[in-house]
Formats: sequence, C-alpha cells, structure tokens
Amino acid sequence: MTPDETLDAIEDAYRAVNHAHAVLARHLAELVVSTDFAEYPYLGDEVGALLSISSRKASTLINHAENLASRPAVLAALEEGRIDQGKALLIVDQLEPLTAVQAEIVEAVLIEYARTHHYSRIRQHAQRLIAKLDPEAAARRHEEKKRTRRVEKLNLDDAMCALRFQFTALQGALVWDRIDRIARGLGDDERTMDQRRADVAFDLLMGKETGAPQGEVKVLVTLPATTLMGMDQEPGMLAGYGPIPADVARDIAAGGTWKRILTDPVSGVAVDVGRTNYRPSAALADLVRARDVTCVAIGCRQPAHRCDLDHCEPFDGTNTIADDLGAKCRRHHVMKHHTRWKRTQLPGGIHIWTTPMGRTYVREPEPIADPAPPF
Repeated sequence: MTPDETLDAIEDAYRAVNHAHAVLARHLAELVVSTDFAEYPYLGDEVGALLSISSRKASTLINHAENLASRPAVLAALEEGRIDQGKALLIVDQLEPLTAVQAEIVEAVLIEYARTHHYSRIRQHAQRLIAKLDPEAAARRHEEKKRTRRVEKLNLDDAMCALRFQFTALQGALVWDRIDRIARGLGDDERTMDQRRADVAFDLLMGKETGAPQGEVKVLVTLPATTLMGMDQEPGMLAGYGPIPADVARDIAAGGTWKRILTDPVSGVAVDVGRTNYRPSAALADLVRARDVTCVAIGCRQPAHRCDLDHCEPFDGTNTIADDLGAKCRRHHVMKHHTRWKRTQLPGGIHIWTTPMGRTYVREPEPIADPAPPF
C-alpha cells in the first residue's frame, strides 16, 4: 500500500475497534439485565473467568457497558465509529449531573463536537456548556470531586513505583509549575527533564534543598469582568486545564495580578491584552499566549506560558507580529524546525499543520470567553 492508503487503513481499523467496543458493551449490558440481583455483585468473576482477565478488570468493563447503555445515542455513535470509547465514556460522565432535558441537549452537541476534537477539548467544551446551563451543578460537582482528593502508590516492576496525586485543578497546576520551574533552573546536566522533575519532587517532599531558586509559581486564569464582580456565574478558564467554577476563579483572582484582555465578540478568542508597565514585546507575548492558550501543535495541552514563541515564517525583521507567532512547547518547536512537519498560520491564530505524510490538520484558537449570541 502507499503511505496514503496505509493512513486510510489505520483510520478504518480504528473505527472497527470502536465498533467492537460498542458491540462488547451491548452484550455486557444484556448480561447485566439477565443476571439475578443476588448474583450481580459477582458478575465480574463470571466475565473474568470467561475472558481470562481479573475480576476487577471485568467489573470495569461491565461498569463501562452499563454507563454506555444508559445513553443510547452515545453508544450508537461509538458503534458507528464516529467517536472512540474514551470520548463516549467522557460524554456519559459529563452528562451525569444534568436533568434529563439538559442532558439530551448537551448530548447531541457533544457527540457532534467529539467527531473532530480531542479528548481535552471535548471535556472543556462540555464543562462550559454545563456551567452555562446549570452553574450550581458545576460548583456542586467540583465540591464533590474535591472530596475524592488522595495520594496513591502503585507498585511497578524492577523495584520502581509510581505516586499518583489527585488534587483540584488549581492545586495540581501550582504544584506542577513549582516543580517544573525548579527543574528548569537546575541547568543542563546528564539527566532528562523528566528525571530532573522527579528528583526535584522527591527533594521537596523530603524537605531537602533543591539546588535551584524556586522562582515565582504562576498559573493563568481568565474570567469575565461581570463574573469577577459577582454579577453572573460564567466559568473561569485555567490555562492548560479548561473551565473552572466561577467561585473558584474569583478566589484565585482575589489574590492575583489582574490584566485586561479583550476578546473577539464573535469567536471569544483573545485579540488584545492591556498594557501595564510592560514593553511592547512583552505585551505582544502576553497576547499570543492568551490567544493560543496552549501549544499550537495538534492535540498538545502544554500551557502557553510554558511554551516558546515561534515565528511561522523565517524572521525578516518585520514579522514579529501576532499573526506570525505561535506558542510551541520545546518538543514541538524542535519538531517544526528539524522534521518535515510544516506549519502555516492564518490571521486570528489559526494554525494549519501538514504532516510528513501530507495530511493537513487545522488547530483553531480556543475561546477564553463566550462568543456573543447571534442576532
């Protein structure tokens, strides 16, 4: 096959995998319905023995099947290959706190949106919709999830383990930013950046000196002025994560540094950043990072304030402008300059990527405010 035919075959195979997940879910859901109430707690043992998998894994499959079966439209989209299992389960989870009428409205929107967007963008889109439909539900859900915060230790092979922390999005962003800033301040040595971050995290937890200045911990949150003043409950946007409840955003703003950001009334994308005491180049950098939100590579969620600002076209002395600059994490910055990946930039922060195989993908800017309603 030609490379293009191979890519088509991969796409077809992925749709077939999605279809198979849906078929399995339907059969498992049928099994649940036909199982006696007293035997239901042991259904994972039955399926686990059948498939030669652990009862815990089998129970997870059954739980997923029940959740998918509860939303027939989502399950149908999975069976048709329009979305994958991860997206389907995400949509079902996001619909859970809504009323039946609200869920039906949001479900149709999310299924269509999920066809052409990545997991994290779908989650953000869902949370913005939910916050607009029922701000109290969004705040209530945040409080419920906050009670599940924990630290887990997972044993790995070869005398290794993994620690997994479950924090609020704000806490996680602050912790990560602190670890990352210290690791980058250590300078180059024989360790990779991942190794440096791991060593820094260990030193911090053990109360040891990290060997580098800790610097200012920073997160970027945007919210409408009307929300800041308590006039409405529009969600804030935490850079690199997405929507957060209005009350959480106001608490962050109360102790933060404020800067005015103007957004396009049609798209909700940042178009200007207020100048305080910054030089014009700093203001331009602020604007590009506010507009791009994250690295502009397809699917990358590295927050823009931790990215390089890269010219689309080679610098000619005149093109240091917003329409020729884009935020790129170091990995994708190197990819753009040292591989056959190509990037074209259109006005307004639209980035068109062409892969070495010749496929083209569009990365549109993320709105940081709600677009104005059509007249």
